[in-house]
Amino acid sequence: HHARAWAWWASLGSPTLALAPMIGQSDLPFRRLCRAHGAELAYTQMYHAGQFARSRAFRERNYDVDPADPDRPLLVQLAGSDAAALAAAARLALQEAPGAVDGVDLNFGCPQRVAARGCYGAFLLDRDPAWVERLVRDVAAAVPAPLTVKIRLVPGPDDGPDVARTVDLCRRLERAGAWAIAVHGRTRHQRSNPADWAAV
Repeated sequence: HHARAWAWWASLGSPTLALAPMIGQSDLPFRRLCRAHGAELAYTQMYHAGQFARSRAFRERNYDVDPADPDRPLLVQLAGSDAAALAAAARLALQEAPGAVDGVDLNFGCPQRVAARGCYGAFLLDRDPAWVERLVRDVAAAVPAPLTVKIRLVPGPDDGPDVARTVDLCRRLERAGAWAIAVHGRTRHQRSNPADWAAV
């Protein structure tokens, strides 16, 4: 798994500057603008997996990946807590943009209220790590593309970062089949704090 993951990363050009996904911002024109200023890897906007999988109209309105005019390397970012919906959305994303997507990313980092209501994003980190590991394993087994995961630092009892629990979670995600893990250097409670680079 390690060798395949590193070979895949090298096939993307071993990017070091990634454009982080942002709700309502990471559309194609913004990605192109950021690539013109040095971004080497980009993510689509975060799509809710259930909505993406169920609604062709939603995909036609929001999924801005064009195989005829590729924007690469590119990861499609999905959010949700249901493995079947995440896998179905990932397969559709790949089918509807053949050759234009380099992998699928699961969002375990969104701290916004909508994620709290839907129990996805950073709020999945409140669950049992074994449950999160199973979710990633199930999606990785069902998706015919590299699977990556974006997380935040796992919060401790004081809402500050619990580095040991974060490292444990990353190891679990790796074992479950994640090809790469991006770590946002804040907990979901730390919205305006400086990133904790020592923890990362």
